[in-house]
Amino acid sequence: MKRLSVCLFMLCILICQGPARSQGMMRDREGNNYNTLVIANKVWMAENLNTAHYSNGDAIPEAKTAAEWDRYCESRTGCWCYYDFSALNGHKYGKLYNWFAVNDKRGLAPKGWHIPADMEWLVFTHIPTEGDKPGKGMKSTTGWGNEGDDCNGNNLTGFDALPGGSREVSSFQGIRVIGHWWCSNESEVNFARIRSLACNSDDLWLHTSLKQCGNSVRCVKD
Repeated sequence: MKRLSVCLFMLCILICQGPARSQGMMRDREGNNYNTLVIANKVWMAENLNTAHYSNGDAIPEAKTAAEWDRYCESRTGCWCYYDFSALNGHKYGKLYNWFAVNDKRGLAPKGWHIPADMEWLVFTHIPTEGDKPGKGMKSTTGWGNEGDDCNGNNLTGFDALPGGSREVSSFQGIRVIGHWWCSNESEVNFARIRSLACNSDDLWLHTSLKQCGNSVRCVKD
């Protein structure tokens, strides 16, 4: 009963927070600027992480080819790449990181920030949006879907999610139709959890991803 009361109290706090609001900007050690938002008294990045360094200053290797990506992953070394190995995609969607970069002890998130656990994403389910599902309010107002699709969101949360796709085991998949973001949780020896938004759904999905896959990253202020 006590645990139920605490859960109901926390839920009430989340609901009473009202809509998310813009917080301003943050800057990582490379000088990259990110829009931020406040939701349930937590500050989130409103753009995908785009750093090439760990928080201690060490460089994260860039994989410029499929062979390089495979080599880093086989040695369980953190790395990043651009979708299709094209920097043009990086300007819009940020970098894709493997799990070994996300989980590196040197810290992928900028100092004072962290990679959110899967449960931290649940705050987006309590923000008023059109309809009962959070995805509509998390998606950007443009950029979702191929020609003829109607997949854009209303971005009422300010999260401004873009469909940056992912680096799968042997190919790139999903740009313009899906976005995957790493959580800090492992699920099995070879898998870790991700949160996903898709063109054909307004749900905020919880999935698992192979650790050698490349996904986007958002960070939360400590």
